[in-house]
Amino acid sequence: MPPAYLPHRTAVSSFAAIRGLRYHLHTWGDAALATPERPPLVLLHGWMDVGASFQFVVDALAQAEGFERWVLAPDWRGFGLTDAPGSDSYWFPDYLGA
Repeated sequence: MPPAYLPHRTAVSSFAAIRGLRYHLHTWGDAALATPERPPLVLLHGWMDVGASFQFVVDALAQAEGFERWVLAPDWRGFGLTDAPGSDSYWFPDYLGA
């Protein structure tokens, strides 16, 4: 059996209140790493996934590029540690802030 994967860059977990829901956000690196030439990289997961699944991508990017970058990956509404909405539908405009 292969050994368990050990992350090269550890994610920081945080929460933000957005439109009445508690959103979970994974971040790698620091906001100070963002520049106009190298803006933050925002990774958005697909249906039935979570932001933490980008750990492998973040590690591969850091290794390929040779240095760190500020990366953000939220959990969509109702997935991972983000609150589920009170309704049972997911209209695309619901993902956008007002």
